[in-house]
Amino acid sequence: MVNVKLIFFAICIGLAFPSYGKPLSNQLWPALYIEDPQLTKNTVMRQCQRSLKYAPKELEAWCEKAYKMGAWEALLYIGYHTGDGSRYVNEVKRRAAEKEHIAIRKLAWLNYNGIFIETNLAEAARLYNIFLAQESDSSAFMLRSIHYNLAKIYTTFEDWPRVIEHAQYVIDQNVGDGSDALAKDLKAKALSKLNN
Repeated sequence: MVNVKLIFFAICIGLAFPSYGKPLSNQLWPALYIEDPQLTKNTVMRQCQRSLKYAPKELEAWCEKAYKMGAWEALLYIGYHTGDGSRYVNEVKRRAAEKEHIAIRKLAWLNYNGIFIETNLAEAARLYNIFLAQESDSSAFMLRSIHYNLAKIYTTFEDWPRVIEHAQYVIDQNVGDGSDALAKDLKAKALSKLNN
């Protein structure tokens, strides 16, 4: 009975204050003119990203514009939308071959997750290690995530010393968000395998 009253109350509030819905939709999908010369690359890229959810019919136009403005990651959204990520993969491979730091990480991520290409954990590990070896200003979260992915990859390969190394990094860089719990499990599994 309480749930019925709560649902009825929510419906009444929604009907009584319909203007609250419009500002929210404007925030999620602002009405911008795609040919506006004042649009920045960041604004166009945000429209590209949002269009995947809020305006899929406009995705290709916004994402192509973002790509032409230099936001090459817009090709990822076109790939998600069309199911063909070959342009994105080719762009990432080209940039990774030129030693572009972010492209190396993204190519590792593609290989790790099997997005648009076959999963290749050995290649993902190689690329993640190249990424880590380069000097960068990567966030602590990003580095923990990469080390955790490497620990999982090396678990698959049964390379227990490397599992321990990368899991220990995640444990040592603990920020109290619980991310170290999974790394502790991987480390414990690796230690038990080494001791057997």
